[in-house]
Amino acid sequence: TPYPKMNIILRSYVIQIASASVSLFASSLIIIMIKRATLTTPYRRLIFGLSTADVLHSVGMVTGPFASPRDLATSPWGAGNTQTCTANGFFNVVGSIGVALYLLSLSIYFFLKLTRRVTDTDFCRKIEMKMHFLIIAFVLFFSFTALLANSFNPIPTGAVCHLARSPIGCGLYPEIVGECKPGASYTMFLIYLLNLGIIPLCLVGVTVFMIILVRKSVMTERMYTLNTDNPVQRRSRANNIFKCIFCCYFDQDQRANESDADYVLRLYRRETIIQALLYIGSFLLSNIMTLFVVTFNFAGVYDMPIAFKYITSFLYPSMGFFNIFIYCRPKVQNLRFQYPEMSWIRSFSLVVKAGGEVPDERVDPHVHPIEAYPIPVSPSFFSSPRRLLASLLSSPLSSSFMPPQATATATTRMQSITENSQDASASLSSPPLPPVEELN
Repeated sequence: TPYPKMNIILRSYVIQIASASVSLFASSLIIIMIKRATLTTPYRRLIFGLSTADVLHSVGMVTGPFASPRDLATSPWGAGNTQTCTANGFFNVVGSIGVALYLLSLSIYFFLKLTRRVTDTDFCRKIEMKMHFLIIAFVLFFSFTALLANSFNPIPTGAVCHLARSPIGCGLYPEIVGECKPGASYTMFLIYLLNLGIIPLCLVGVTVFMIILVRKSVMTERMYTLNTDNPVQRRSRANNIFKCIFCCYFDQDQRANESDADYVLRLYRRETIIQALLYIGSFLLSNIMTLFVVTFNFAGVYDMPIAFKYITSFLYPSMGFFNIFIYCRPKVQNLRFQYPEMSWIRSFSLVVKAGGEVPDERVDPHVHPIEAYPIPVSPSFFSSPRRLLASLLSSPLSSSFMPPQATATATTRMQSITENSQDASASLSSPPLPPVEELN
């Protein structure tokens, strides 16, 4: 039989509801923090859309065991009817597709930001609004198509209502449970499109963008290595191509043998890539087990290890739980740089209370924050091209990753450049900077 034993089902229900409840709370907290900070940047708006989709998905997972019709033997906690099951399936499909598409959009944003030097203004004007429109339009079109085809039905375990044929088991045992209801062929097409098309393609897309992004970073490091005559600098950069991306602390030897411009670019690139990879890792961790289950089910394998079922019930609805730590990570890191003795848990709680930002007031009257990061950036940084500087400072992540001293000095320098174009053309040869307001 394809149905697991009843005690396994009940335990998986408990795990699913607990995990989805935490994810629902975390994603709702992200939405509140972003609303308090205002939706002023593409990064925040994309994370807002990602978290909203996860809220819908989490609601569907929390209410899933209770939404199935009460007369189904395979849904022991079912207390609903056909309408509640349809609504639950609608929430689950909208949420799952929305999460995948918004994560793909976030990967495109990171890719364009780091490889094409696209400013937030250009991204918003040329790309972002089209992204939001296409995501919302496609999600609604797919979901209403499934609704018209009567494709929202309980899955065999009764955990949620999703894309499934009705009655349960009609495709495998029509002589026992009866023939499938009309629209079963459309339902199977939508199931294949979602599980073997949309989700895997989004996964492949974000993976390709991140591979290109990391490769671009490696090529940049190699370019710097080939352009220097200092053998110590060449060796340091060659040996730290990946270390500079994934390490948690600064490499003092590498810092001593590179210019301030190279250092800030390396810091910004490393932290942005880490942030992007963490979001992708959260999506992978949440969906990889479910993709395995779906693949095995398509192959006719239903009897899986019990631990496999429990892990799937925990991970699938847990993306919001991981995302709140990823979203707050830059600000927590910034705060801990200012207060090195502060614990991570306290830093995280202060950032959450401040609405996802570093608190403005002194967090501890007995502890004085340090004035700069352990490795300060000198004003010689501004001998680098202004276009690169504008691209770095216009990012919503730069205020978290770049040392406060560098950001403040950069803004002051760019104001002076805007006020005196002659000094700018004499000292810097790149095209004019965008207005200062665009960098804030």
